[in-house]
Amino acid sequence: MADLTGRIDIELRRLPDRIGVTIQASRPTAASRLFIGKGVEETAVSLPALFSICAGAQACACASACEAALGLTPPTSIIRLRRMLVDLETVKEHLWRILLDWPRFLDEPPLDEAMSRVMAAYLRLRKSLTRPADLLRPGAAAAEPDLSASAVALDELAQLSEQQVLGTQPSDWLTRIQTGDDLLDWAQSTDTAPARLMQRVHAQGWTSLGRCQVSGLPCLLATDLEPLLSGTGAERFVAEPLWRGEPRETSPFTRRRQRAPVTDLARTLGNALLPRLAAQLLELASLQSDLRSQLGRLDEPIASPAQSLGEGVGIALVPAARGLLIHRVAIDRGRITDGRISDYRILAPTEWNFHPRGVVFQGLAALPVTDADTLARQAGLFVTAVDPCVDYHVTIS
Repeated sequence: MADLTGRIDIELRRLPDRIGVTIQASRPTAASRLFIGKGVEETAVSLPALFSICAGAQACACASACEAALGLTPPTSIIRLRRMLVDLETVKEHLWRILLDWPRFLDEPPLDEAMSRVMAAYLRLRKSLTRPADLLRPGAAAAEPDLSASAVALDELAQLSEQQVLGTQPSDWLTRIQTGDDLLDWAQSTDTAPARLMQRVHAQGWTSLGRCQVSGLPCLLATDLEPLLSGTGAERFVAEPLWRGEPRETSPFTRRRQRAPVTDLARTLGNALLPRLAAQLLELASLQSDLRSQLGRLDEPIASPAQSLGEGVGIALVPAARGLLIHRVAIDRGRITDGRISDYRILAPTEWNFHPRGVVFQGLAALPVTDADTLARQAGLFVTAVDPCVDYHVTIS
């Protein structure tokens, strides 16, 4: 099935006293409608192929929402392993940005070889966690992960993060970096591209770039979303979502804002550039430490990401790499084997963050009026820090 992810086009206009911003997205937000009338199993297999990025999170959200709609409760080990797969995918996605995109803002080449090693370790770890292969299918009943192989692959990822990003083991980085000053000290004493980028952002006075007043998306329940994702207004809500009439943000920054050192940075800089970059590093280190601990806790209780709303309707809320991913599915029969999709909606974090009046719009509008080259670099770094799940292009006039 073709990848239908689309693109985001951002136009910046240098006006005498401000930056004008226009954001246009070609993302087909109604792509999930393709599955109306399809079987549950066919949908679970085919839907992730629509997305070249975060396909694992999409698969987990699809399986979980379908199970909730069918009134199925998967075993604890299945729920936990799916969450581990999403967290692992988030680690991989953060490393992709950090190793391939961040160096270009230092005029350095991307770290292609390191990323190739990351991908190899990621694929080995994913394979070791997904035994049997139907883990991401609705109704999965058994999990037999290769814990030994998983531990080895996790060690490889931690070593790569130490060598190329953090300069130390993820758990040690978390212990050491508690404040904004700690982060600056780390940047000045560590010879990795992310550390050098932190140094440059600080030295050029760019730490507060993009600060604006968009609030984070609150903790939502399926019952909050049901009236918005069904009915006549659902298509518009999925394309340009608002909460309580306002654009909101869902991202690693909003997830990690209450954790050190992001809390300290946000106290003075709000949602500006430096706290965003720090949040990605924090999440990278935190998830790798958490994945290691979860290997020994597969049977411990964990909340399902999905909720049944009765009458064949399920909603899943999955914390994907770039923010909250929401799936709503309605199924017209009560079994996996003969159930048919009667409605399907997907709301990705990009629709919140790149809303025409959202956090990227307001953050870019807050940039200073400067020469075109500097503005292009500042805008590119800010957009990369928010991190869309599709390609984007910035033009300046």
